[in-house]
Amino acid sequence: MIESVSRRAFSSTSGTYNVRASELARERKLNIFNVTVQFLDDTQHSFQIEKKAKGNVLLEQVFQHLELVEKDYFGLQFTENGSPPNATNTEITRWLDSGKSVKKQVGANAQFWLAVRFYPPEPSRLAEEFTRYLLCLQLRKLLLDGRMAAPKNTALLLASFTVQAELGDYNVSEHPPNYLSELCLLPKQSAEDERRIRELHKLHKGQAPADAEANFLEHAKRLDCYGVESHPAKDYNGKDIFIGVTSIGIVVFQNNIRVNTFSWSKIVKISFKKKQFFIQLKREPSETYDTVLGFNMRSGRAAKALWRCSVERHGFFRLRAPRRRPLLGALGALAGITAPTVPRTETQALEDARRSRSTNRSFVRRSSSRNRERSAGTASPGGAVATLNACARGARVTGHTEPAPRAAWCVAQPQPEEDDGGFLERALRVPLSYVDESDSGSEPAAEEAVCVRLAAGADGRFGFNVRGGGGGPVLVSRVAPRTRVQLQEGDQVISINGNDVDEMTHEQVVQLIRNTRGVLTLLVKPNAVYEPDETGPEEPAVCFVPLSSGEYDGDALEQSMLLLGDGLASGAALKQYETLLRRLPDEPSNVAKAPHNLNKNRYRDIAPYDSTRVILKNGPTGDYINASYINMEIPNSDLVLTYIATQGPLASTVGDFWQMVWESESSLVVMLTVLAERGRAKCHQYWPKLGAAPLKATSSLTVTTTSEENWGHYTRREMCLKDNNGASRVVTQLQYTAWPDHGVPDDSAAFIRFTQLCSELRNHRAVIPTVVLEPDPEEERLLDPPLIVHCSAGVGRTGALILAETAIELLSRRQPLYPLDLVRHMRTQRPMCIQNASQYKFVCESIQAAYAGGLPRAPAD
Repeated sequence: MIESVSRRAFSSTSGTYNVRASELARERKLNIFNVTVQFLDDTQHSFQIEKKAKGNVLLEQVFQHLELVEKDYFGLQFTENGSPPNATNTEITRWLDSGKSVKKQVGANAQFWLAVRFYPPEPSRLAEEFTRYLLCLQLRKLLLDGRMAAPKNTALLLASFTVQAELGDYNVSEHPPNYLSELCLLPKQSAEDERRIRELHKLHKGQAPADAEANFLEHAKRLDCYGVESHPAKDYNGKDIFIGVTSIGIVVFQNNIRVNTFSWSKIVKISFKKKQFFIQLKREPSETYDTVLGFNMRSGRAAKALWRCSVERHGFFRLRAPRRRPLLGALGALAGITAPTVPRTETQALEDARRSRSTNRSFVRRSSSRNRERSAGTASPGGAVATLNACARGARVTGHTEPAPRAAWCVAQPQPEEDDGGFLERALRVPLSYVDESDSGSEPAAEEAVCVRLAAGADGRFGFNVRGGGGGPVLVSRVAPRTRVQLQEGDQVISINGNDVDEMTHEQVVQLIRNTRGVLTLLVKPNAVYEPDETGPEEPAVCFVPLSSGEYDGDALEQSMLLLGDGLASGAALKQYETLLRRLPDEPSNVAKAPHNLNKNRYRDIAPYDSTRVILKNGPTGDYINASYINMEIPNSDLVLTYIATQGPLASTVGDFWQMVWESESSLVVMLTVLAERGRAKCHQYWPKLGAAPLKATSSLTVTTTSEENWGHYTRREMCLKDNNGASRVVTQLQYTAWPDHGVPDDSAAFIRFTQLCSELRNHRAVIPTVVLEPDPEEERLLDPPLIVHCSAGVGRTGALILAETAIELLSRRQPLYPLDLVRHMRTQRPMCIQNASQYKFVCESIQAAYAGGLPRAPAD
């Protein structure tokens, strides 16, 4: 009976009401937590998560919304006051913890900002163009609001790349004189800034948005504050400083100047207690105590934030895999604070990206004035090409057949000048590495080789550069965007078209690529240079350090030498050297490239800047000579080491050379080459032999060699330079003969002794007239006469000696020594100083040996 009633009740016009389902829906609605995320292009999106959801749930929704593949470099920021993180917001900016509840971290204010959390040391290693685009947006924000500083010239160059990416090629009809006024490119942007940006923008013709952004990142990564998350603090003397955390370690800034760097390999432990943050350094063999550095933070929360930031960056950049959090983390667990971990490390992220080699998806650059789709293959209005063409990135891509000027590093006959179309690649991009450059990367890890087949582009280029050879591994150093799917920076080339490259020189490798017609077949080990060292010990776990070690007043020189030693041991110093600009893009060399001066250059691609070139007053063939003034100031003293860096004289420029010696009032010439190497002329013999008749250098100058002594690794000659008016001067020439072709000396101690001899023979009594149109004797500068130094090109070995002498002077005065900064300063006065990594490494190792052996202190000024 009951069954019969039930069937009638739920038939025909019957209905149902699911009480439990409705209650569950109501509970779910009450349990929803709405959050807003602002992206790097200033757009916003709302997300819904459960109130008890952890941070990884929200992060995953954000990354899926953006279709972000390389998500490990990004995170979500929030502030307690809900204001955007910027230079004016004094609240501590925190990162969303993926392992904790979102609501408990952020409270009632559910506002987040997407930001770059871990800045890649080499942006070119990123596989996705969209990732590089987001990184560019982040850096532009930092530069605009003052959280990231850049020199004026660099800031203008970066702004010009931004304009190229957003507006495309410069077009007179579409871009009026004030077309940059509506764009916010620089803080405190002026009309003069816009004029200079416009001139740089004109030079970027043909660059697609992706290419301009790649160039933007290549220059931005060289800034001292790139990738630095700064935390205000005070040192033990109470001075205001900023502690920054980067991929290489912990850096200290004072007055926007980096004053110290502690690399991860030198740090044993990091800790905090209340308002103090501590760094414990590795004990050296000669030390009997632990070095603990303490810094005072604004609050205990600030100290903890810096500690967390340091731990996370150490884990991401230095470890091969994330640390597993122990069940009971000893001191950390007892104190209620455990060291944070990262979901994945950079090594794992790069391995995944390398394995996927996915094709880039299309996206719209929302900050641009015109919409572009990447890899669309069409030209946008204004002439901006959105396709990734063969010559899009990397200067002088190997495999080309176009005429090139005679290079200083290879055997070639003089060729016609390149047209202006190659100016941008020569001036604003990283050039091809030199032939005698030793490998700066670590040995490749054992991994299966893969076969890569490349077809030449319309211009005959294959879209990549190589470096190494001559017994060292051949590595891919630069890759154009169209080739990045098959090759990446750091891949090791095993064979080319079936030919093993183990015993080939760099010239042979390049020639083999250039001679390939059709398809180029490569056997490569992917990302060999970036593999971590499997044999080395892994970094120790972070934990607390005792506070009873006392204060440490520090030794800036010692810290700088420890940093240099660590950089040489890990290879980081040579990788940093590779990032230096070889030539300043905004320093012209118009005089050197004038038609009537071309035959005075031994190498056409090595030309002095117009602003620092030596100008002859009474030159036999004009006022031009391929020579540059280089001044190296010694901090905290009145000493300025002055040089004239010049090429080895040609037969046609001997008169110009001696006229320069006479006018500069120099009495010391240092020669760092022999006359011929491997059958090639490196320098013309510009002096007469001992006992021979005097050399008539010019119509008014004669040179006589009065003595010659051979000291094994160098030869010393005394010469008499006489003028027709009766004035004369004794000139000493030191010819260093122990520097082999395409190599470095075997004895660093002998090179240091030679450099010290050069310092002793400087004449400190002469006066160098100030270079002005109408010299006034009362305004002459009392400087040391310049030491004239040359090799063949006047940049490689010449720069090495200048670096060595400057370093020795700094060591003797107990001044901190940063060779990379010295090379950068040299290249602002003469391009390409210290040509290759092997020369840079040799000088640095020589400096280390000199420091270890002890140098006498310089007398007080």
